[in-house]
Amino acid sequence: MKTEFPFPRSSRLLNAGDYKTVFDGAEVKVSDKHLLILARPNQLSHPRVGLVIAKKHIRLAVHRNRVKRVIRESFRLTSSRLPNLDIVVLARKGMGELDNRSLHQLANNSWTRLVKYSRKRLGASLNTKTSS
Repeated sequence: MKTEFPFPRSSRLLNAGDYKTVFDGAEVKVSDKHLLILARPNQLSHPRVGLVIAKKHIRLAVHRNRVKRVIRESFRLTSSRLPNLDIVVLARKGMGELDNRSLHQLANNSWTRLVKYSRKRLGASLNTKTSS
């Protein structure tokens, strides 16, 4: 089943160097019981996301894949409101047991908090998009 709106390569962190840059220099952190988001500004005109869904925290591949799909979709729908950040989303223990609705809600709340904290922490140095 193909999605109507693809998740392009330009919206993803693609290699270990991209992830390492975020891990080493995360300027904004959003934490929750099931989720940790690390972010740092990028020089692009759009945000990018990378996912770290460890087998240690979500045992079954089907659950890991579902979590990734829901987070990617949530990011795709929200990316127009997000500032120009490189973002790494890390799953924590128990995230695989959440249903899709709870995952969407968790992700949406986390994106909102990420926008708020990034504006507070990074201020004017960050390019943000305005909703029309």
